Amino acid sequence: MQCDTSRTVLTVYEPVVYVHSHEKVWAQLYGKLTIRPCLYLDALPTNTQNRHMRDHRGEVTMKTARNITKAISFAALLVTALASLSRPARSQEAAARYSKMAAVDQYIMTDRSAEIAMARRAAPPSISADAEVMVLGRHGYETVVKGKNGFVCLVERSWMSPFDFAQFWNPKMRGPICFNPPAVRSILPLTFKRTELVLSGMSKDQIIEGIKAFDAKGLPPLEPGAMCYMMSPQGYLNDEVGPWRPHLMFYVPLTDPKSWGADLPGTPVMLNPQFQGAPEPITEFMIPVPTWSDGTAAPKEAQ
Repeated sequence: MQCDTSRTVLTVYEPVVYVHSHEKVWAQLYGKLTIRPCLYLDALPTNTQNRHMRDHRGEVTMKTARNITKAISFAALLVTALASLSRPARSQEAAARYSKMAAVDQYIMTDRSAEIAMARRAAPPSISADAEVMVLGRHGYETVVKGKNGFVCLVERSWMSPFDFAQFWNPKMRGPICFNPPAVRSILPLTFKRTELVLSGMSKDQIIEGIKAFDAKGLPPLEPGAMCYMMSPQGYLNDEVGPWRPHLMFYVPLTDPKSWGADLPGTPVMLNPQFQGAPEPITEFMIPVPTWSDGTAAPKEAQ
C-alpha cells in the first residue's frame, strides 16, 4: 500500500499499542507483529498532533491501554517509523537464520553444573532446593538430582515455542522452568515428547503429527492445579527479550480465555499462545510477578 508522501505519515505497530495484553506478549515473546495502514498526522485531533510534534525529536511517550480513547487509541502510543519498520525486518531475519534445526551440540549445555543452577533459579529456593533437576542430553532429558517435594526443574529449549514462531530453532534459547507435581504428571510429558521427536531428527511437520498422535493416545489427563514457575533472570526466551519477566503459568483444558478474565483491562492474567490447541489441547495462562526467584525486584521495564 502506497501512502501519500506529501502528508506526514505515522507508522504504528498494533501489538506495541498493547490494546490487549496478549498482543504485548505475542509481540515480545513470539514476534507476531502487524503494520497498520497509512495514518496521517493531519487526520488526528489537534491535541494529538501537538503531542506528536512535541515528541518529534524523541520517542513518543508510551501510555497504558486504559488511558487510550477510542478515537486516538493507536495515535497515543506512536513509535517512530524506523522502530516500527525494524521489527518485521528482524522477524524476517530470524526466520531465515533459524529456518532449520542447528547441530544438536548447540542446544546442549556442556557444563551440567551451570544447567542445574539455571534450572533451580526458575523457582524460589524454598521450592527448587528440594526439587528434582533434569538436564538435556543427546537423547532427551536426564535426571541428575533426585527431588523430595514432587517438583521438577529443568531448562526448556526453543522447540517448546509455538510451531509458527520464527525462532523455533534458535539454539541460544533457554527457558528455566519448575513444574509443580500436577504439572509434572500431566504437562512435563509434552516437553519430553517434543524433545524426543526433535532429537530423532524429525521435521517440524512430522513433530506436529507426532504430538497429535501422542495427544490422542499417550498424553495423561490434565490434572487440576497444574502450574509452573518461570522466575529466573538467567533465561533467554528469544533474541529480543532475554529473560523477559518473572511469571507463573497455569494450565487448563482448552477453554475460552475470557473464563479467566485474561487480557481484559486491569487484569494481570494473560493468555500464552504456546499451546492453545496448536496442536496441544491445553490453554495456558501467565501472571507476571514483581520479583525474580532470589527475591530481587525485576526491572520496571520487565514488569
